[in-house]
Amino acid sequence: DVQAVLAQNDGMAGGAIAALDDQGLAGEVAVGGQDGDVAAINRVAIGTQVVSVLKDATELGTAAGEAALQLCEDPDISAVEGAVESTTVGGIEGYAVLLDPLPITRDNLQAALDLEWLTVEELCADVPSGTVDECP
Repeated sequence: DVQAVLAQNDGMAGGAIAALDDQGLAGEVAVGGQDGDVAAINRVAIGTQVVSVLKDATELGTAAGEAALQLCEDPDISAVEGAVESTTVGGIEGYAVLLDPLPITRDNLQAALDLEWLTVEELCADVPSGTVDECP
């Protein structure tokens, strides 16, 4: 009696969906993942995955570059703009610059297109016509 799957990443979400599909349950059980990969966002459009958390690579790269430049001028990581104290699940303390992820659902597929993360063709592959606004 599987009610939902929250996968560590979109690849694992895809594997869960394949297993659910073998049981005739794809699209019946809520599956979420993260990374915003093209196949996952397509599965969101199809309806077999309910969410993929997208982290904008351009934003990530820009933030990393800005932090690196600041560290070149002042090696005190706590002085990096936006750095906050953080503790990992394993108990390691350090600093992080936290960015806002973007959960992609059927309600905001256009956001992934606006980021030029994927093409309309990639988004709409195998999506039944008329099921989402972005796919004619």
